[in-house]
Amino acid sequence: MAFNPYPYPGYPMGGYQPGVYGPAVPDQLAQLRMQQGQQLQPAAQPPMAPIQQPQPQAEAGGILWVQGEAGAKAYLVAPGCTVQLWDSENPTIYLKSADMSGMPSMRVLDYTERGGAPAVQQDPPQPVDMTQYITRDELESILAERLKRPQRPQKAKEETDNG
Repeated sequence: MAFNPYPYPGYPMGGYQPGVYGPAVPDQLAQLRMQQGQQLQPAAQPPMAPIQQPQPQAEAGGILWVQGEAGAKAYLVAPGCTVQLWDSENPTIYLKSADMSGMPSMRVLDYTERGGAPAVQQDPPQPVDMTQYITRDELESILAERLKRPQRPQKAKEETDNG
């Protein structure tokens, strides 16, 4: 029987022993080697790469843009899902959905701008009737005539002494 330098039973002799306190945790180098080894092992059957159809890019707001109705018809939708597709050429939104069996259907919505004033063509401005206005010469003669008249005498204010 070996001598146990630790006063408590159950402690291993000679320091750290992997597996005694729990599973051994490999360091980063060992983890990388294990990953490389898994990649180098030939698989029983090579995985098939999924065929991906190029899809329109979604902007930050999540809007999917398509080019016309043909682009909306060509857009693939997963079974049981609905997508909102915005036409980049016309003011149109396509709601394309597929039922659980994968049969697609599409609704076409046209959108218009709603604002304060309707976009109605304004009438051309009416011509101004100049017969109702006076000329500069007439205005000057009227002002000169008024300035020649004596002004009304102003009454002097009475001073009141509230003393």
